[in-house]
Amino acid sequence: MTPLERFYSRVSLVEAEMARIVPRDAPPAEVYGLIWQFLDLGGKRFRPLLALSASRAVGGREQDALAAAAAIELFHNFTLIHDDIEDDSQMRRGKPCLHISHGTPLALNAGDGLFMMVWRAALKVRSSKSEAVQSMLLSSFTAVLEGQARELGWHQRNDWNLSEADYLDMAAGKTAALVSAACGVGAILGGGRPAQAKALAAYGRGIGVAFQIQDDVLNLVGDEAKYKKEIGGDIREGKRTLMVLHALPSLSKPDAEKMRKILGSRAADAAKIEWCISKLKAAGSIDYASDYSRRLVGESLSSLSKLPKSDARDELEAVAKFIIERES
Repeated sequence: MTPLERFYSRVSLVEAEMARIVPRDAPPAEVYGLIWQFLDLGGKRFRPLLALSASRAVGGREQDALAAAAAIELFHNFTLIHDDIEDDSQMRRGKPCLHISHGTPLALNAGDGLFMMVWRAALKVRSSKSEAVQSMLLSSFTAVLEGQARELGWHQRNDWNLSEADYLDMAAGKTAALVSAACGVGAILGGGRPAQAKALAAYGRGIGVAFQIQDDVLNLVGDEAKYKKEIGGDIREGKRTLMVLHALPSLSKPDAEKMRKILGSRAADAAKIEWCISKLKAAGSIDYASDYSRRLVGESLSSLSKLPKSDARDELEAVAKFIIERES
């Protein structure tokens, strides 16, 4: 079994813990039925698995981090339900989004219910460090909220006066904060030293931002059958990606204006999407983003040098490398 296979082999542990926390087939079905309809769509469970590996990487047991890992995964799914509503998405993992199949009011309420389950999981953390863990979880959840708000605000204001630093700050909150917390919390619950917990949190932050950049890249040049999302969807949604912010200043004034008009146009046809992608390629922006994510992964790998050699460290190294190689 490769380190990456070993990493993902623990998915059943996380899912069993979530099943212990979230009632299945309990009334009212309008809450728990919808929550399980969403959770049963599956997912990689990437964040909670990081918590388990981080715990083992500092000499602890994965069981010590299970409740916190479940809280992190439940929070992630809560945000996805609300993200689908905010983005007016139609499909999630090949199925209609909850607000499409059941209406927005019930979908919002199910998301709220899932957030309650997050804290049910967090309160199950049994450790002398439980207060520190809950504080770290709260900080990361707040950072996700703030990162999402920044991105939504850009859309609402039609703001294009943004820098690379603005994008990285948004991604550090919206995507990387939860990944960083998973690693940091796992290290704390595994009994790691403060320096190890800090190093693992830094590792998580780096791979989290790299994960977001790579996701943005795949949305433009990925294989749709493997990526399992619409290629070019970020253009129709007007996402201010690292690639777009890198390209716009280098385009001619007419091309930059045309691109800004296409970005965020739900009616943009395939030809307009392809025009934008071709301009991003010609500006070297896609290569720039890919190289940036590779640098972040390299820095993340160096953070792991503070950990002793172990199977768990090998898993964390394999995860970091996979982020820049993945196709879905």
